[in-house]
Amino acid sequence: MALFKASEAQLAEYRQKLIDEVTPHCGSEPVEAVGLFRRGGAAATFVASKLGGGLPYAAVALAKKKRSGGMPERVILAVTPTKVHAFSWKMRGRNYRVKKEVAVWDRGGLRCSTAKAGTMTALTIESPAEGEKVRLVGGGIQDDPWSQEVMQVLGAVATQ
Repeated sequence: MALFKASEAQLAEYRQKLIDEVTPHCGSEPVEAVGLFRRGGAAATFVASKLGGGLPYAAVALAKKKRSGGMPERVILAVTPTKVHAFSWKMRGRNYRVKKEVAVWDRGGLRCSTAKAGTMTALTIESPAEGEKVRLVGGGIQDDPWSQEVMQVLGAVATQ
């Protein structure tokens, strides 16, 4: 059973809010999929916080940042027909607000895959042309329809 259950209408409403927020930042292309993502590694952060002192916590934070390809703690991924955009964001009231674009990749040269990471599905985006590799999980505490749609549109296939 799901921890939090949103109705289809609520999911559609917030998906549209995300699309409306990122569309002006994606040029003239339509947004095919959009989702909230984060670095992942919440369990490791929790364990490090219980070990005491700042050193274990700092080490885990550095490892998470490196594994996520230097992405901010939380990002919005927007997929258009030819590009994948990553935006840092913040909450303003009950809405998401794009702060700035932190990455953009051409879809043609990307290799995308998914793998289970604890209870979440992790998305790995590799851009061999740019030598970049990013690993992110959905923005919540369980898989959500928005992040799953982004993974599906990118053609990400499960890896072991």
